[in-house]
Amino acid sequence: VEADAEPAAPVFAKDDPGCRDAVAKAAALFAAQKNVEAADLLRSWSPKCMHNTQLHLLLSTILLRLSNAKVEAEAEAKIACQISPNSTAAHMQHALTLMAMEKTSSAKDEFVRITEIDPTSYDAWSTLSELYGRLNEMDKAKQCGEKAAILDPQTRRAKFRTLHSLRVTGRADALKGEVARLLASDTDPPEYFDQLASEVLSVGAYSEAVQAANKALEKYPKSTSALKAKALGQLFSNSLDEARNTVDAMLSISPEDVDVLSIKAMILSDQGNTDESELCLKKVSEKGEKRPLFLMAKGKLASQRNETEEAIKNFEQALAGDQNLLFVHSCLADAFIKAGRFEDALAEAKECQKVPGLKALGADYEAKAKEGMGHK
Repeated sequence: VEADAEPAAPVFAKDDPGCRDAVAKAAALFAAQKNVEAADLLRSWSPKCMHNTQLHLLLSTILLRLSNAKVEAEAEAKIACQISPNSTAAHMQHALTLMAMEKTSSAKDEFVRITEIDPTSYDAWSTLSELYGRLNEMDKAKQCGEKAAILDPQTRRAKFRTLHSLRVTGRADALKGEVARLLASDTDPPEYFDQLASEVLSVGAYSEAVQAANKALEKYPKSTSALKAKALGQLFSNSLDEARNTVDAMLSISPEDVDVLSIKAMILSDQGNTDESELCLKKVSEKGEKRPLFLMAKGKLASQRNETEEAIKNFEQALAGDQNLLFVHSCLADAFIKAGRFEDALAEAKECQKVPGLKALGADYEAKAKEGMGHK
């Protein structure tokens, strides 16, 4: 299933500094069910905020709830897609407005674009099945329905239940075996491997995450989830040049993505390019303030500059924000050793040894922590 190429995004003047506050005020009005007031506020700001995807998405969402505003809602969603051509949220909103206008064929095209960006979208595949049915394209309806069945959240939980049980119990060797079993499938479709890449990354099987992502990317080269899993798998496996190539490919698709720029900053820090890493983080500091990968990148930069307490603070905040960001345990072990906090380092080293991709590193940190404790 193919869709036409996205048109190039238009060039807009710089946004008014008040755009963020306008979105916040409109969101509060919308939450209070003051839809007309919220829409009027956003309409007044729309021409001044032509880089703000969130504003146009919110305005489109509100307009769909007003009478006789579907055409305007579709136009605002289309602007959001132009600003962020690889945003699944923008394309989803545009697709929903087209469905509301009963433009079935155009809505179908938008859902196809969503599956190209995120092949693991159950909602997109299931809706595509319905839309192809309406268009009397029954073979495609069946194909999309089968993909939706594979990606159903309950099916996904069942398929990967053993994987996560082994992770919780800390059985690294058995976990590695289960990952190998899942990866060896020669009957599952590319969408399965896209899911698998994210799942095995979350349990710390980093090289295997890269393998799964590559299988998905053969079919869906623009898949943001597969590219992200691949880049992180490469970074956490210390394949820095390969990770940089993957990140460059991601930035060609989404040049201002907070997570992608955070990954790039981590690569630069690991390569010793701390000034470039800092510049990278400054680009997204406002948007990324609380995002785990951004906090992890800040921690890596601080660690490279021997700002150990700052590094520890950021690593702990990153892990609190995403418990599946297991690589942070190795960062904390290293930072605690630098800080002379050897008991804390030992605890983190033991956490590392529960993770397939960190087991050897964890043993090394355990030895260093015990040596430090002996010298106290």
